[in-house]
Amino acid sequence: MTIGGIAALIAALAFLLLVIFLCVTLVRVVKVLDGVSENLEKVTGNIDQLSRQTDELLTTVNAKLNQVEPVFQAAADLGTTVSDVNNGTRATIENIKNRVELFTKTSVFGIAANRISKYFAKRKDKKATKSVKQSGN
Repeated sequence: MTIGGIAALIAALAFLLLVIFLCVTLVRVVKVLDGVSENLEKVTGNIDQLSRQTDELLTTVNAKLNQVEPVFQAAADLGTTVSDVNNGTRATIENIKNRVELFTKTSVFGIAANRISKYFAKRKDKKATKSVKQSGN
């Protein structure tokens, strides 16, 4: 055997070892991919089941929200009504306050004018009575 033949034999053996190593590696990769495929199928099945359950849950939640929505609307309407009542009450109280103030002013002036007129009427009566007494003397 020549040196070239020995070199070719070594190269052939190295190539054979490389092919065997690649075959073993490919077999392992195939096994891993089979495992990944099985797990992926399980995950896909779980995702489908989860998706259906989520759809059912969403449908249920929407139905419950539709039932509760009138309650929130009623609460909002009640808040608006209470606000309107408060505004009306404030306006009524302000109106009553203004009327009481006007009545008080009018009453004070009326009372004062009445007392002044009575005072002057008494004075006039006293003068008239004095005049009559003096005339009679």
